[in-house]
Amino acid sequence: MSESANDHGALIHIRTSRRLVLPCLLLGAFAVAPATSQAALYGFSEQQPEMFTNPLYQDLSKVKIARYIAPYDVATDARDKAIFDRWYAAARADKQRVLVSFYYDRDRPLKLPSTKLYTSKMKAFKKAYPKITEISPYNEANRDARKQRRFAGPSAKQAANYYLAARKVFKGKKYKIVGLDLLDGNSIKPSIKYLKAFQRYTRKHPNKIWGLHNYSDTNRNSTKRTKAVLAQVKGEVWLTETGGLVKLGTSFAYSEARAARALKNMFKLASNKRIKRLYIYQWSPGDDQFDAGLIGKDGSPRPGYDVVKKKLG
Repeated sequence: MSESANDHGALIHIRTSRRLVLPCLLLGAFAVAPATSQAALYGFSEQQPEMFTNPLYQDLSKVKIARYIAPYDVATDARDKAIFDRWYAAARADKQRVLVSFYYDRDRPLKLPSTKLYTSKMKAFKKAYPKITEISPYNEANRDARKQRRFAGPSAKQAANYYLAARKVFKGKKYKIVGLDLLDGNSIKPSIKYLKAFQRYTRKHPNKIWGLHNYSDTNRNSTKRTKAVLAQVKGEVWLTETGGLVKLGTSFAYSEARAARALKNMFKLASNKRIKRLYIYQWSPGDDQFDAGLIGKDGSPRPGYDVVKKKLG
């Protein structure tokens, strides 16, 4: 996402660097599984540093983690680095544990980096930010919008190469690497197919942490997509991005009440004992195409904020 438009099958709305991906979410409601335990850590996936000093945010005492989506070359691009540094300083001041997810170069969104170039940029990032120990090699790797001329997504093989490259750069027990950030999407079948291919390419170096953006389940009162991913992988699953959609293109008309209900379902989904983290997207209001914000454009809390505050306040 960028000052232009963040592309997210339900992704990030970065005023400073946002891409706009409109995922087609599957219709149909399903019963929510009973809670078994609570997600170990809660936080936000949000690009706006102003969130950390907002009094409404400060009331959420159980928020311990924060996620940022950055271009893979953020450490060497002066413009993107300045934007990230401002966010990172605010997150550190708030004592948040930071997870950085990488994606395409904003200036060349249709060109994927070679593994060699990607590796060099990861080394630059590690050198520039030695205190950041949690990364996700590629955000929503299974999402591709080349046909719409918005951005390119890696094949499962290339995503595996990025993951393996990140493992070589970020060595040591202190680092946590999310092997794959997966978007559930309209039908879960293509996502599972992509996941299985990724697993084949990384079978000699399996990962222990998986990222899932389960917008479809969250906003359709469903569980089947999340369950399908949990059944396919071993280890921890982090909901690295999810939230209640106030507005999504023509798929979801504007409704703050519906988004609040979706957030309740989000917490139920996160109660699975294997789900160790939940990153809510997003805090700030979005635009006419994608909006999952907990606050409105006037800064006032939406009904969804009350749902989150009841859980995390």
